[in-house]
Amino acid sequence: MKREHVLYTIAAVVGAGVWIAVSVISGRKEAWDSGLYFTVGMPVLCVCAGILGFIEPTRIWRWAAVPMAGQAVWVLLSQGFGNLMPLGLVVFAFLSLPLLLFAKIGATVGRRRADKISP
Repeated sequence: MKREHVLYTIAAVVGAGVWIAVSVISGRKEAWDSGLYFTVGMPVLCVCAGILGFIEPTRIWRWAAVPMAGQAVWVLLSQGFGNLMPLGLVVFAFLSLPLLLFAKIGATVGRRRADKISP
């Protein structure tokens, strides 16, 4: 399996896993209805995006999009396509912005580290 496929899988599983964990712990049907989503879940997602950006610093937008896509797919599979799903997709896109920032930071650090290691 190619390294990028592994990274995509990690990103999607972490995204869905955060949603599931926050939902189960908080007892809420939708994770973002709980304060834990923003105080614990989003930081976990941001750190994940930063690490993935560090590991693979090209096309960093994917490290913001894939975890949120993992969450959206989980919601779709577990709750179905409700009448507010289009709005939810817009919210997922908006919530991916902090992940994009962390992926950019991780990519910048990763590139600088690679430049120092290269002869």
